[in-house]
Amino acid sequence: MDKTSLIKGHLEMCVLSILSQGKSYGYEIMKELDKHNLTLKGVGSIYPILTKLKDQEWVNTYREMTDSGKVRVYYEINEQGELYLEKKIDEWLELQSDIKLLLQSGTKGDRVE
Repeated sequence: MDKTSLIKGHLEMCVLSILSQGKSYGYEIMKELDKHNLTLKGVGSIYPILTKLKDQEWVNTYREMTDSGKVRVYYEINEQGELYLEKKIDEWLELQSDIKLLLQSGTKGDRVE
């Protein structure tokens, strides 16, 4: 199943959840999403999400030199991001509950005519 369209509206929440575990950089975040079967198409698709999180001031960024001499941009959730994440998780849980109730009421024999 292609989950891309299903998770599209929830990727910010997923990325913030990853960052709530500690600082990370784009490729590492994509690998973590992959571990949870939330694969993004193309390496570049994480960066618009990270840019939006930065623009919304939900994450802080800083640059760090790697052992190989490359500069890597790290992302770290901040207090505003933590509050936004809590709100999005609450909304997700409420939506999940509403959908579950709808699906349960829609089973054969239980439908209201």
